[in-house]
Amino acid sequence: MAKYYAVNLALENKRCVVIGGGKVAERKVRCLLECGARILVVSPVISRGLKAMADKARITFKRGKVKLRDLAGAHLVIAATTDRAVNFRVSSYCRSKNILINVVDSPKECSFILPSIIRRGDLAMTISTDGISPALSKKLRQDIEKRFGAEYAGYLRLMKKIRPRALKKIKSSRSKRAFFKKALQSGIFSLLKRGKTKQASTRLENILNNASKHLS
Repeated sequence: MAKYYAVNLALENKRCVVIGGGKVAERKVRCLLECGARILVVSPVISRGLKAMADKARITFKRGKVKLRDLAGAHLVIAATTDRAVNFRVSSYCRSKNILINVVDSPKECSFILPSIIRRGDLAMTISTDGISPALSKKLRQDIEKRFGAEYAGYLRLMKKIRPRALKKIKSSRSKRAFFKKALQSGIFSLLKRGKTKQASTRLENILNNASKHLS
């Protein structure tokens, strides 16, 4: 069994091809859209969800069986079909052209596999068993989803605003580390969990003001 190198892949404006039009393909397409990819879906038929995306021009849909020329110039390809012959042909072509390829139910035909993902706004947590036990990945994802709620997305929204000012106002590296550590231990998550976003923002601002006065 291969060991995989975990990466976060930038797909903004990259051409990605998804082969297949069922629910699995739809899930893959939604994830790619979140990353800003340009998506071509090739399939004889597509789900209602994919059709709605095509009707709104969020994706390009080509009706019919995939042809190798559909893959030319792709940055990444996902084969979400149940046709083993199609998957093998697509995988072989992509590997020969150094195109990233994932065959959803056949790790041996992939150049990469996809982990289970938990998203809370800008926070992404991934789980992988290197393809050995997708069921375990699913269980762990469900457990983690219960542990990490929307307050983590809220924290990152606040931090996204305040971090540039903190880096500018607090001069020493040691003081910056102290600020970010205190921001994690100051009860902000508890406030966010109770829906008190304004109070959480105020507390974070106070921590920054104190840090810039006394820690620099």
